[in-house]
Amino acid sequence: MPLTLRRATVEDADAIAAVFSASFRLLTFLPPLHTSAEDRRFIEDTILDQCRVTLAEDATGIVSFLALRGEEVRLLYTRPDRIGAGAGALLIEHAKAEGARALELWCFQANTRARRFYEARGFRAMRFTDGAGNEEKAPDVLYRWERATGRPA
Repeated sequence: MPLTLRRATVEDADAIAAVFSASFRLLTFLPPLHTSAEDRRFIEDTILDQCRVTLAEDATGIVSFLALRGEEVRLLYTRPDRIGAGAGALLIEHAKAEGARALELWCFQANTRARRFYEARGFRAMRFTDGAGNEEKAPDVLYRWERATGRPA
C-alpha cells in the first residue's frame, strides 16, 4: 500500500500512542515503565506540544511517526506489523529533505535493528552512555547525521 505523509494534530494522539506503545513493547530488554494511558498522555501533553510530528499513513491508518524538535529526533516508531516496510526510512528522508543541517537522536545500545537502520541512513555514533541518565537505566548511544558541506537542502 502506498504511504502518504502529513503533519499530526492533537486528534491523532490516540493512534500515535497506540503505535508508540505497541512498538516500544517490542524492546524486551527494557522494563515496562508506563501504561498505555500514560503513553497516551505523554504523546498529547509532551510530544504533540513540543515537537513537529510527521505521520506516515496508508489505508490502514498510521504506520509510523517521527517527532522532531529542532535537530533532535525525539521519537521514531513504526507499527510492529509494518517494521521493515520503508515507513521509517521515508520519515527520516523527509526530515532531511525539509532542509535539516543535522539530525540527532538517542538509541538504546541493545536495539541492534534500530542501530543498523540509522547507520544505513548516514547516522554516526557520537557518544555511548551507561544509561544512568535515562529513565530506563539502559545503555544508549547518541547518533548524528550531518548534511555534507556544499550539498543543497
